[in-house]
Amino acid sequence: MIYIIGLGIEGKSSLSQRALKLVEKAHLLVGGRRHLACFPEFKGKKVAIGSNLEGIAKILNRKSKAGNRKWSVVLATGDPNFFGIADFMIKNFGKNAVEIIPNVSTVQEAFARVKENWNDARFLSVHGRGEVRSEESGVRSEKGIIDKITCCNKVGIFTDPENTPSKIAKALIERGIKDYHAYVCEDLGTDNEKITEGTLAQITRKKFSPLNVMLLIRNQEPEVGSPKEKAFYASRITHHGIFGIPNSEFSHSKGMITKEEIRVISLSKLKLKTDSITWDIGAGSGSLSIEAAMLTKNGKVFAIEKDVVRIRHIEKNKKKFNAANLEIIHKNAPHGLKNLPAPDAVFIGGGGKDVAKILDACSKRLKQGGRIIVNAITLETLAAAAGFFKSKGWNTETISVNIAKTKDVASLHLFNAYNPVFVVVGEKK
Repeated sequence: MIYIIGLGIEGKSSLSQRALKLVEKAHLLVGGRRHLACFPEFKGKKVAIGSNLEGIAKILNRKSKAGNRKWSVVLATGDPNFFGIADFMIKNFGKNAVEIIPNVSTVQEAFARVKENWNDARFLSVHGRGEVRSEESGVRSEKGIIDKITCCNKVGIFTDPENTPSKIAKALIERGIKDYHAYVCEDLGTDNEKITEGTLAQITRKKFSPLNVMLLIRNQEPEVGSPKEKAFYASRITHHGIFGIPNSEFSHSKGMITKEEIRVISLSKLKLKTDSITWDIGAGSGSLSIEAAMLTKNGKVFAIEKDVVRIRHIEKNKKKFNAANLEIIHKNAPHGLKNLPAPDAVFIGGGGKDVAKILDACSKRLKQGGRIIVNAITLETLAAAAGFFKSKGWNTETISVNIAKTKDVASLHLFNAYNPVFVVVGEKK
């Protein structure tokens, strides 16, 4: 049997009597050097964990054969099952061969130090993950680390000497994200314990001990005026399942908005999940992007728009609705799509003469089973979209939407008709 025992920040004194007995009677003690140093009196064999976990697995395998009444103990920090060694051990030896005895995790201690609850927090680790480094800031998001951070209002991050809090803060700022308050909790439980608090910009200018946990808490207050407005947007932010926000609530250039009824139909056809990656091409005012962001609270929405005036509207709406997981891309499609993560869903509300090129670029990047929705107001765009999906052999349908809404004229009510819109759906096989 292999016992995986977590040490709290107080070291040996954080262990239960049972855990202490297991360590005392073990024939092999494995752990980091600082873990092993907690047991100078241990009489059995000690093996320090380095970068070669496979080597450790071989040693444990020899010492923990079936029928062997002796046992091994692997020491870890906090909860071994939380970004720890337990997963590796289970994969190598199976669930029946190990027992996990957890302790208070470092990130729990960190939240306790700054007196913040972690009910709705998300936890991430860049520890030992070299792939998140980049040329500009030292942190990039091929594996989605920055995207994952920006989807959340409260995050606990295990860093390492390469992927430092300073680099993470810089990467966020480079992506236009500045609305987090940061805490870096260093050397918890030691004489060198230190808590640094500040803005992301302040964190970029500091150096930290390699043993740290970074906490990011987004400033929640929407920048809107009256208490009535604040209550409205708070309800919108909280209830992610609600969509169909009135057109009047969005900042937009006259007529440059996907009307709320068309928006609802288009969103339903996108079949978004809570973690979907969505592209909104020709985003206009960003109304669909905003609603998609609310529906995909663990995902990411990219609003691609070439017009600078419309970009300002999107920025204003993003701030108004506190759409943290919305990223605005001021570029022309399809060129501006190159460096974006592969989408689960694409909405094309613009494109004009380039719609065929945009569809081709999107189809190559779209995940299997993903959907592209085109809102066409011209017969040319309708023909191009429907023809493209048919040529690819995708599942496709077209919905013709004709809407008229009442309009007050003096004491009378007349119907005011919108231009017909064709919602063209393509699903990648």
